[in-house]
Amino acid sequence: MMITLSRLNEIAAGRGSEICITDKNGQYTWHEIARQTASRIVFLSRAFNQEQLRSACYLSKNSSELVCWLAAFTTLGIPANGLDYSLTTETLRELLSRIKPGLLLVSFNLYSPEELSDLNISGTSMLAVDAPTDPVIKSIGDFHHLELDKLLSTYVRPPFRAISMTSGTSSVPKIALRYRSFDARRFAWFTERFSFNDNDGFLLLLPLYHAAGNSWARMFMGLGAPLYLVDQDDETALEYTLAVSTVTATVMTPNLVARLTGLAGRKLLHHHLRWVLVGGSYFPVKSKLAARATFGNIFCEYYGCTETGVNILSTPVDMLAYPESVGVAFDGNKVLILDTENRPLSPYEKGRIAISSYMLMDEYGDGSKPFITIGKERYFLMADYGYLDDNGRLFLMNRNGEICSEHDIYRVEENIRALPCIRDVALLTVQMQGENHVRCIFSTVQKGQDNFFV
Repeated sequence: MMITLSRLNEIAAGRGSEICITDKNGQYTWHEIARQTASRIVFLSRAFNQEQLRSACYLSKNSSELVCWLAAFTTLGIPANGLDYSLTTETLRELLSRIKPGLLLVSFNLYSPEELSDLNISGTSMLAVDAPTDPVIKSIGDFHHLELDKLLSTYVRPPFRAISMTSGTSSVPKIALRYRSFDARRFAWFTERFSFNDNDGFLLLLPLYHAAGNSWARMFMGLGAPLYLVDQDDETALEYTLAVSTVTATVMTPNLVARLTGLAGRKLLHHHLRWVLVGGSYFPVKSKLAARATFGNIFCEYYGCTETGVNILSTPVDMLAYPESVGVAFDGNKVLILDTENRPLSPYEKGRIAISSYMLMDEYGDGSKPFITIGKERYFLMADYGYLDDNGRLFLMNRNGEICSEHDIYRVEENIRALPCIRDVALLTVQMQGENHVRCIFSTVQKGQDNFFV
């Protein structure tokens, strides 16, 4: 999803000549982004029928062109789902066969002709992004641009349907479906809580297929704030963008935070960041302390998943006082710790985490609805285990899904990671002959070389 053409035009009416998006290919004003989006809307409406426009998937790195396509899809009510382009074409073909999109938007420079042929499944029309055909699409849209107002006034948007893919961290990727939008409520809460406005600038490092990358880019763009699209592996571009732009906010994974902290340790890094949201996987305390020491008390941490949304938040104040916690449930969210019989536990008792939220998905793509009801509230069982303190702060222990384990894996990892000879470590719980066993994978640095041990 992305913001609609009407919202783009509203912003462009007041600041159309200001920069909306900066990517590796250049800078684009709000007028330019709105115009490119309008061209794509006209092209889609003229080139495809309603069946083909039922849904879309995309395989592309971040770019201004991709943002315009997503804005066009959103304007027409076409649910668009991004897929991880780093997956094998075999895996992608399997996912596409399950999703069965009407359109597949592909960055052709990511794949060989043979791989593109593999991705071309029956019933799906393939479109190129970042390809020689882009000017053709633009010219078709521009030629029929006068039709746009009439087209949109008569166009019947399909019922809302949002499609998301789970990461596959704890299981095979699944399709999560929602039939109502929660954007307005969540965006309003975060905007008021952290005083975001059009003077902010958002650094988009996460790919747009990532739920966090897409949703936060959408929020800031909707506020009229410019987006800065930087490849997370391009340290030179990252350093330059932080130094010379108006970037004040971004969202990162813990690995990205560690890399940014390392970059700042090697050279003086100028920036204007005031808010960095971190999540997507466990955020080691050692990394939190190092990041805060380097960049100041600007970090927030979130906890949630594709099926539940963003549910738990640790603010900079919380993180300073309780770095081991991922925070507390905020507006519209509830968290419980359950025993093996799905009964709520008391503070400090360890068990499986369950989330209730207005952001919960409605069902999986196969129609299953894996929820439990507690006190008339619908809860989703997370893959993680942990406990709550007296004030509702959530502490994570491990991610073991259906393997019931009360081992505080993360705390043991923290202790091992603190050893001077350890570069990184991961502990895994496995079941052998009906009993839980913990296996350790760690790396050391000796004579400038990484060494891995199991």
